[in-house]
Amino acid sequence: MTLIFPKHAASLHLEHNTHKAYYLTVKQSIEQHDHGFRDDDWVSEEQKQKAISTNECWTLQWYPDTPGGFCLLSAADLDVLLESALRGETESEAA
Repeated sequence: MTLIFPKHAASLHLEHNTHKAYYLTVKQSIEQHDHGFRDDDWVSEEQKQKAISTNECWTLQWYPDTPGGFCLLSAADLDVLLESALRGETESEAA
């Protein structure tokens, strides 16, 4: 499997199931508004609901230009997460 990540001038962090390190479910992390689990962090409502039902969450955080500003996305499926991150990168380049 070849993974393609968005361009990043500073760091990039890929995390899987961070909620489990705190003995929480995806649903509980959403209810607590944890980093990566807020409403605006999800690539889609469908991926959010799938994450709740499967208790699986991938989060990608990257700094495209400087260490001062970052992008953050979460999804239940890694392939959907990466596609969304790359699609967002292409859309911002076109703007």
